[in-house]
Amino acid sequence: MKTLSLLLLSGFALIASTGCETTGDPNSGGIFWSERKAQDRLAERERRLGRVEGDTARVVRSNDRMETAVERRRRTLGE
Repeated sequence: MKTLSLLLLSGFALIASTGCETTGDPNSGGIFWSERKAQDRLAERERRLGRVEGDTARVVRSNDRMETAVERRRRTLGE
């Protein structure tokens, strides 16, 4: 009986561990996290940051151009 229980427990542990999906987030993956997925996750976050920084730079340049145009307009109108 003890051997059967041990065999069932081992089988359950094997099934449970193979059914767990790995993640790139060690906070949510517990012991089943993947270094490769973590690197992929980091690369995606860096790409997203690059896009946001690019968008921010474009908005700042646009704002600078608008401020310059407003300042020229004020000088033209004699304000």
